[in-house]
Amino acid sequence: MEAIISASTKQLSELLDRVEDVGITEIVDAIIRLPSEDDHAVNLEKLQTRKAVVSSMLSKSLKEGDPIFTRVSRAIFLAERAAVLGGTGRTGRQLVEMALRRVGAALLVDKVMEVAEMLIVMATVSRSVHGEWYDELLKDM
Repeated sequence: MEAIISASTKQLSELLDRVEDVGITEIVDAIIRLPSEDDHAVNLEKLQTRKAVVSSMLSKSLKEGDPIFTRVSRAIFLAERAAVLGGTGRTGRQLVEMALRRVGAALLVDKVMEVAEMLIVMATVSRSVHGEWYDELLKDM
């Protein structure tokens, strides 16, 4: 089961990295792929039904206000914040993993750490470019 989940995750990650404006249909196709010729025969009608169910579930869960969307987006926000504030070392990585594990997304630790590294660079550059302005802004508060 872990191999199947890992393969689906890898396919989905590659799709999201490759295609800028990916749709739900493409995401579902990446998650539920047709078996290769070596696999056992599959009922195409059942496969289409599964794809329809997954597509419906995914489209509903991606709407703002949905409890799943809210919980997953909050976990990702906390994971990124943990990585930026905790650093990209062992401690930050552990904090990220704890935040993602709550929603079963511990496989995304490496991706979150990559994004955190970019956010840290952006924050550093922003501080060096706009530092004096930030200081003046804080004085007025």
